[in-house]
Amino acid sequence: MTASDTLDLSVQPFYLWDTTVAPAQETEEYAGLAMLDSVFAPRAEAEVRQHPSMFRGHTLAVNHQDIVSRPSQGVPAWTFAALLILVGLLCLYFRQHKIAFGSLVKSVFDSRAMDRMLRGSNLIRTFQLIPMGLLLLAVLALPIAQMPFMVQWPSPVVFLLLTLALGIAYLLRNGLFQLLGTVFDSNAAVTLYINSNYLYHLLLATILTPLLFLYFYLPGGSGIIIYIILGIVAIEFILRVFRGLKLFLTHSSGSRFYLFYYLCIVEMVPILLLIKYFIA
Repeated sequence: MTASDTLDLSVQPFYLWDTTVAPAQETEEYAGLAMLDSVFAPRAEAEVRQHPSMFRGHTLAVNHQDIVSRPSQGVPAWTFAALLILVGLLCLYFRQHKIAFGSLVKSVFDSRAMDRMLRGSNLIRTFQLIPMGLLLLAVLALPIAQMPFMVQWPSPVVFLLLTLALGIAYLLRNGLFQLLGTVFDSNAAVTLYINSNYLYHLLLATILTPLLFLYFYLPGGSGIIIYIILGIVAIEFILRVFRGLKLFLTHSSGSRFYLFYYLCIVEMVPILLLIKYFIA
């Protein structure tokens, strides 16, 4: 064997990339590997984020005593008694003045039917009509008195005070109507409008009272019932305003423009203020 047959590793290396890879390319590849190592390497100071368990709110103690000691979130006992009293007062009023429900419904749409019902039921004096509005105010004050935004007093006290305040405001409003009717020489139109309001309010109180039973005692249905109540109140308000405009346009001998302007302010502005208050 001669010397030429032997492999000189120092002259021709076995691994070809040892001589073909440039020094700059080799440095770049090592930098890329180092970057991968830094990405997959565990962090020394890793942030630990703790997420609440989805079952955390349903955990119970071993003895389950927290359920027994949890305060009741039901309807106060006095609410049922108040509803029964309201139903009794409505029935007593209908019976005392011999008011038929069908005639009441017709009277809120037809002026002649309203006049026949008022005369037939002997409702020709103001003090006989005032209970119609007061019954509606009591019906509306009952759910409002138990809402969370009310003052943290005993709810029966809030209910009585709220009913009293609404009753005073209601009587002042009707008195202002009568005063402006005298100023604008439209006593007949104003009287008819106030009487029609009483009938609308009695009909609304009659419809809302059984709905309050469902609102307070129907499991899981209070949200739907409150929307139904608000819808009925809105429909009653719209019908009453259009009925008032019709009465003023047909029975008013004074300035129709000022009566229309006043009707919009007194009827619509308080409703808009209430809507703004509840939204805010």
